[in-house]
Amino acid sequence: MAATLSKPRNQRQIIWAWLRANRQRFATVDEIAEACEVHYQTAYGYLRCLFRGGYVSVQKGSRFSRRQGYRLEQDGGIDAPRLAADGSPVKDNAPEAMWRTIKILRRFTLPELVGNVGMTHKITLNNAAYYTHALERAGYLKNIGTERKKLFVLINNTGAKAPQVMAVAEVYDPNLDEIVLRDVPDYD
Repeated sequence: MAATLSKPRNQRQIIWAWLRANRQRFATVDEIAEACEVHYQTAYGYLRCLFRGGYVSVQKGSRFSRRQGYRLEQDGGIDAPRLAADGSPVKDNAPEAMWRTIKILRRFTLPELVGNVGMTHKITLNNAAYYTHALERAGYLKNIGTERKKLFVLINNTGAKAPQVMAVAEVYDPNLDEIVLRDVPDYD
């Protein structure tokens, strides 16, 4: 029996898309959480980040209703802003930096990748080896070196967004909007 592959849900992206589609009105956290099918705390936490970052405004509740309404004021584009709790932008993470560097180098060894990415991000050789191994298995990279001294070549550049190695040993490519590799044990 074949396993069905499900895509991960980026809850912040879902909330952001809903806010963009409903920017003409104020909505409560309950309304947003229900419409986006996310937990109340998830919606509230992201709305608080967006408020602190200046993306949404808050309409205070009336004397009879203490609920606040949120409305998008600053549209930063289709991608949801990645914000820290204080509303400040979060810089990209190591996999995104590795993917960007891989696309620039196109041909590299692990030490070269770590050296380049390490200039701006905290990364170890083990992190890079794990990520490149997953990308190799998923068909993004090819090892043209030896097993001991790997020399990778990028053979499948699907776009700007970094393929994500998921916790359940899968690779999701947001450019294709699909899971391209998942390790599922065969019990048959």
